[in-house]
Amino acid sequence: MPRSLAALVVPAFLALLPAGCGDDDESSSRPAAKGGVEGTGYSFAAPDGYRDVTGKLDGSAVRIDRAYADPEATGFATNVVVIRETPEGDLDLDDVTAQFVDQVEDTLATDAGVGAVEDRELDGVPAKTYAFRSRQDENGPLRQRQVVAVEDDAIYTITWSVAADAFEEQEATLDRVLESWRWD
Repeated sequence: MPRSLAALVVPAFLALLPAGCGDDDESSSRPAAKGGVEGTGYSFAAPDGYRDVTGKLDGSAVRIDRAYADPEATGFATNVVVIRETPEGDLDLDDVTAQFVDQVEDTLATDAGVGAVEDRELDGVPAKTYAFRSRQDENGPLRQRQVVAVEDDAIYTITWSVAADAFEEQEATLDRVLESWRWD
C-alpha cells in the first residue's frame, strides 16, 4: 500500500508552532465547544482552554481534520492534531503502524528512535500508540506521541506534541482526549 507522508509532515510543521499561536485570528482561535469537537467520522473533548487552530493550517500540503493548541503554553504551544486519510487498498492496522514507525524513525525521531508500540483502543476500535523525541527543536526539545487507528476505510492519526520537559506531566491530558474519543 502506498503511504502518504501526511501523518509525518504535520508533526514536523506543528513542531514549529510557537506558543500563543491562537491569539491573533478570532475565526480560528475560538475555545473548544464544551462537550466536544466534531471531526470527520469522530468526536472528542478538547483539553480545557485549548483553541481550535485548524484554520491556521489551511493551505498546507496535508489536510488537517482538526487541530487544537494551548495558547497559554510558553515557548511551544502544546497541541493535538487529527489527520484522516483514505488511501486505496486494504488497511491493516499493524501494517500501517509499522510503516509509520519506520518513517518516523527515518525522518522525525532523534537517534533515540521510537519507543515501544503499545496497543490501546479508541472507543472500542483497536489502535496503536508510540512516542518519540522530535528532531525539530526550533522551540526547544519536543516529544510527540502518535495514536493510529483504522476505521471505516480510513486511517486516523492523532498526534500530540509537547515540550519534552513537560511530556510526562501532560500525558494525562492526552489520555483524557483519547478516552473521550467517539466514532460516529
